[in-house]
Amino acid sequence: MGHPGAMRQDLYAELYEVENSHWWHAHKRAVAHDIIRRWTQPGLVLDVGAGTGRMLAELRGLGWQVAGVDGEAEAAAFCRRRGVAIALADLGAGQLPFASVRFDLVLALDVLEHLTDDSAALKEMGRVTRPGGIILVSVPAYRRLYSYWDEMLGHFRRYTAGEMRALLSEAGYRVLRCGYYFSYILAPAVAVRLLKVRAGRRRPAAPMVSDFQTRPLHRLTSPVLRGLSAMERVILRRACLPFGLSLLGLAKKE
Repeated sequence: MGHPGAMRQDLYAELYEVENSHWWHAHKRAVAHDIIRRWTQPGLVLDVGAGTGRMLAELRGLGWQVAGVDGEAEAAAFCRRRGVAIALADLGAGQLPFASVRFDLVLALDVLEHLTDDSAALKEMGRVTRPGGIILVSVPAYRRLYSYWDEMLGHFRRYTAGEMRALLSEAGYRVLRCGYYFSYILAPAVAVRLLKVRAGRRRPAAPMVSDFQTRPLHRLTSPVLRGLSAMERVILRRACLPFGLSLLGLAKKE
């Protein structure tokens, strides 16, 4: 891992490969697209913590003007491979390299948990958002679920819906909705991670393996999980869910 809050470097190449087809990443982006279609019209979007650029590439294909920023050179390199140019900046420094009141939509998908001062980061995102603009945030849920997986990804924390609402409100946004998703894998994910932790204790020298690595079990269960994902998206279009492995916050700059 690079600096605190940085994702383990070997995981960028894995992310670049698996997010094209893995049901988890497909569902995460589909949920975000559903919300974006409902609450916005194509304009200028900023992806804070752009990762390997898949979301930006998709939004550009839907008519958005796209901009992105990430704190890791590895991420910027993979974005270039997708044909998306992003700015490289230290996201934890509290200053985005963009003019004020510029963007119609700001995305921070699985970003805040990597930053030491998440409140300051949200306020800075508000600075670059135009009045009436939208911010969409996703984060991992529940502090008690913090595990080796969070350490591998460079997370400082996990969140509850109440905490996310408070953060967004304190940063000056009007919260439009805040709730959980990946509800159907909450219990299985907890069980798998507990088993892996116990296995790691028995073999302490063995490095933890990413949960996204392809295995035969994933190929067998993927159609079922894609079906459950589609069912959850139908529910999310109508209501917020009271529990899940991840959390979404949608807010508007007044």
